Amino acid sequence: MGTFFLIIYNNSLFAQDSLANTKKIISFEGQIYPSSNTDIYSPNFKFRLNLNNSSALRINVDVNREADYKEILELGGDGVGSVEKINSMYQFSLGYEKQKRLKKSLVYSGFEGVLGIGKNDEYGSRTDSISFVSALNYNYKRPVQNFGLRVFFGGEYYVKSNIYVGTEFGFLISKTTYKNGTYQVLNEASVTSADVTENIPKTSRSEMLFSGLGVIRVGFVFK
Repeated sequence: MGTFFLIIYNNSLFAQDSLANTKKIISFEGQIYPSSNTDIYSPNFKFRLNLNNSSALRINVDVNREADYKEILELGGDGVGSVEKINSMYQFSLGYEKQKRLKKSLVYSGFEGVLGIGKNDEYGSRTDSISFVSALNYNYKRPVQNFGLRVFFGGEYYVKSNIYVGTEFGFLISKTTYKNGTYQVLNEASVTSADVTENIPKTSRSEMLFSGLGVIRVGFVFK
């Protein structure tokens, strides 16, 4: 499942009998998704600033990085080549929450703008990505950018005055742009050119999807 945490600094007293008396709270929280959840929008860290008892600003930070490495062995020899694929996305969002506080719970809704910056790279050493080739290296580099708008709904229940559990879901409209990239082949055995570089044109895709389904949030309020 993973590990999550929440650290909250409260610059006013937190009433034990009701959330209605709560004033400004700055929170820093982590949240996780079940392993079966393939939601591409999965904020890992969230900062929340309650402006008053009914509204808040929030910032989400999501850091995703995947690396896939495999070796390619030479047939009938001892040579070893390798292919490494790296996909990363650093996503940030700024949003607004409208809140309703009850005695031991809080429900909210709001919206946020999303910006993501990442890359989609691949590096091959002594291979053409399929077979071992001792004199051949290549690399594929492509920046990725993401823009989006998300509408969300959520809630949290205070088990005690300083402990709560919650969840959140929403709808995300996003556009992902794969920017101009390069594909470079370095072939030391070539009789024409040892270095060949091709440009990869820009492409993009847009989508609308559910986001946040299955998220689990647990909070600890420190007085």
